[in-house]
Amino acid sequence: MRRITATLFCLALAVVSAPAIARASPPSSTAAAAPVAPVRVRLVAATAAISPGGKIGLDFHFDIAPGWHIYWRNPGDSGLATEIDWKLPPGFHASALLWPVPRRFVVGAIGNYGYSGAVDLVADVEAPHDIRPGAVAHVAAAAHWLACSTICIPGAAALALGLPVQRGRPAPDRSSRAYFAAARAALAPQPAGFGVHFTASPDDLRLFVPGAAFAGAAQHRSATFFPFDQNVIDAAATPRIEQLDDGLEMVLRRVTGPTARLPAIVAGVLVIRDNGGAERAFTIRATPAPAAAAALPPIGWWQALGLAFLGGALLNLMPCVLPVLALKLVGFTLSVHRSEERRHALAYAAGIIVSFALLGTVLLLLRAGGAAIGWGFQLQSPIVVALLADLLLVLALSLSGVAEFGIGFGGIGSRFADRAGLAGAFATGVLAAVVATPCTAPFMGAALGFALLAPAPLAIATILAVGGGLAAPVLAAAAVPGIARVLPRPGPWMLWFKQLLAFPLYATVAWLIWVLMQEAAPAGSFLALAGLVAVGFAVWIYGRTRAAGPPARRLGGGLAAAAAATALLLAAMLPTAGTTPALAAAGGGLAYQRFAPGRLDALLAAHKPVFVNLTAAWCITCLVNERTTLDSAAVRHAFAAHGIVALKGDWTRQDPAITAFLQQFGRSGVPLYLLYGANGKATVLPQILTEGDVLAAVNRS
Repeated sequence: MRRITATLFCLALAVVSAPAIARASPPSSTAAAAPVAPVRVRLVAATAAISPGGKIGLDFHFDIAPGWHIYWRNPGDSGLATEIDWKLPPGFHASALLWPVPRRFVVGAIGNYGYSGAVDLVADVEAPHDIRPGAVAHVAAAAHWLACSTICIPGAAALALGLPVQRGRPAPDRSSRAYFAAARAALAPQPAGFGVHFTASPDDLRLFVPGAAFAGAAQHRSATFFPFDQNVIDAAATPRIEQLDDGLEMVLRRVTGPTARLPAIVAGVLVIRDNGGAERAFTIRATPAPAAAAALPPIGWWQALGLAFLGGALLNLMPCVLPVLALKLVGFTLSVHRSEERRHALAYAAGIIVSFALLGTVLLLLRAGGAAIGWGFQLQSPIVVALLADLLLVLALSLSGVAEFGIGFGGIGSRFADRAGLAGAFATGVLAAVVATPCTAPFMGAALGFALLAPAPLAIATILAVGGGLAAPVLAAAAVPGIARVLPRPGPWMLWFKQLLAFPLYATVAWLIWVLMQEAAPAGSFLALAGLVAVGFAVWIYGRTRAAGPPARRLGGGLAAAAAATALLLAAMLPTAGTTPALAAAGGGLAYQRFAPGRLDALLAAHKPVFVNLTAAWCITCLVNERTTLDSAAVRHAFAAHGIVALKGDWTRQDPAITAFLQQFGRSGVPLYLLYGANGKATVLPQILTEGDVLAAVNRS
């Protein structure tokens, strides 16, 4: 049917344009006005053969005569998309075509998207595993296009390749190297690591592109948008760019009339240009701008710094940070001079500040590269989770008396007065920062969301303010004499207290292994547990041989190093993909559906009240809120009585869609709780939930 439509379109255009051509050219030049072959296409393979179960890159290379063009997947206001119809042997599968970014062609009031000169459309073809080596796989395809200049000519070509089947990895085909080099050099869109949303009026479609998309460029930013769907925007109209402090807004003229449409998700290719003119292309799925996002009060830089400091101070109450803080404070009771207290407190604070500075730098570098990340991103890696569990087990075993390491671990308190313990105080600050970063305390959500969207200097300052809050209790204890005087005097109780502090760390290790189960499946959990056994042996043999003679000490050190290396190797072997965590069943807690932006849009379009819970297995605050508040009988009954649909988004592993959704609400990490009323308006609930907060929000909505 589409072939017939293309032919009728071209015949109509030829009839309309024939008088103009006749007037412009003498009869003898009629043949030259309509070239016989404005487009030539050939099919080339990246390798000369294919292996059983292997993939091969295939390139449809179009040579387009000067003055002619063919069309993109969305041709624009007129024309016909280029198509590839595969004819593959049984068991073979072809991937979707990789389309380079098109050009925009405008003639009068008609705008089109397509290519001129030459273009390479690349796809991967995968062979079945049971294909017999020595056979020849006959891969064929039919290419269809519409070539336009002053007239339009439909074209088609039947293309085929015979690919020998061989064992092992086939060698590259040197004759096709230039074609694939041209395909790689073309500007190809990548998945966006940032969120884009839109608003629509009867005349305009406004796309908001956040500043994170421009890799730090603050001025002279521009963008172009190519929608996947036809009849959404007027391809001939030039978009208007409005510069904003936190990004830019593209104002696109909508198509009007009976063919106009506005999809729930505006998908397409976004090409952005920074100050230097460099271009990058992204595939985006723009969602409607949430009503709550526009209603959120703006946060100033001074508010962000204050909230970050308060949040960092509250991080000291987390179970994995509290033992470290307690040991540092108890260490003040062993100090002989106030000057030693201040030096150790400053070294401890320096360890925290340096760690947060490094973490902030990594966050900003990843953001500049277009990655979809947020606070706690490192715990989305099973390897990092396993190594953190190993580290905390070392600390816990040291506190239990299995081994004394001197600086930074078991000897945190006992060597406080030793000048050489400054290195230990710094290492302890680093440790406190590392174990604190998975957590998000009250006041931190808005501050960190501000930081990850702010210019780099202000972002670093906000993250350092979190570190300053984390170091504040120890600095205050060193600066205020009264704090040290109220602490108990040294005595046997300190040994009991130090050993008691090991148990929150053992509990944290157990929690981290549970997080790992969500990220790396049972096989990964076994590797992590085996790594913990190796770490336990390393600490034990080190502690047993530390006070022995030189031969035994060397043997113990070698065995400990081998066991530690085994733990590192097991962590590096962890798989990166696991099963999706199961959602709570109706009988054991609040019943959830899986969160997806499209699912939320559909529910809001149906005027359903919706509760959104964005969480992660490694987020302690999230887990406490669910157990104490969201799973309570009162909340479940209120949701059922009001017909509220609960959606849960799991951010335990990397999920760009959730990251982009968080950024729309000025957040960089979980938890985020939203309650949408039947009118589509959202209420942002506190990060620390109480049953009263949720029930009050339900009654208001």
